[in-house]
Amino acid sequence: MSQSIASRSALERLLALVVRYWACNMTVVHDKGQEWPGFGYTEEEKDTLRAIARKVGSLEFFAWIALVAVVFIVMIGGIVAASAYLSLALGGNPNPGAESEVIFYVQICCGMVASMAIGFPLAMLAASWLLGRLFVVTDADLPDGATTVHFFDKLVFQITRIAIIVSLGALVTWLLVPADSKFWAFSKLVVPLLSPAVLALIAAYYATARLRRRALAASSAPEARGRESGPSS
Repeated sequence: MSQSIASRSALERLLALVVRYWACNMTVVHDKGQEWPGFGYTEEEKDTLRAIARKVGSLEFFAWIALVAVVFIVMIGGIVAASAYLSLALGGNPNPGAESEVIFYVQICCGMVASMAIGFPLAMLAASWLLGRLFVVTDADLPDGATTVHFFDKLVFQITRIAIIVSLGALVTWLLVPADSKFWAFSKLVVPLLSPAVLALIAAYYATARLRRRALAASSAPEARGRESGPSS
């Protein structure tokens, strides 16, 4: 699965880096016997992802997760600011309270889709490029061209599909749930309070899964099994 550095363009190498880190991300999920809704893979694809993930160190992977989160948050702010500027340029009312609920909701949905379908992949590209240089990842540690194209195209499709589904679900909720209902009041109160806890649990999930997988690999190594058996008496 390796190629020489001369045979890869900068773009091919960047996409391969994204697939490298995404493979590590999904391997953590698959090794726990779980699946992410909307991010399904065949058994053959899972084996390929595991083979790619074996070449990624824990520090490198955790750094990628953290950097993606930071860049993604910055990009969301940029997308929201750009959508607000575009609305004003097209004659929108500078006072958000004066906009109709329909127009305001359409703006929110468009920003959500753009954040997931554009902002998230761009955040992964930026984080992968930076860490690829920081950790001096060689082409021998990257998936080949065909593997890169397959998994990157599938990843972009999955992210876009999830963004559209979430937006449609939000549309149904907005149409069916009254604006003055207890649901919206409860959501405004609970979501900000739960967000830090959810982020902490996600971080713990990744950390413990990686550590357990490394411990299992170490315990199942031939030299480890030889030490455990010991000399027969």
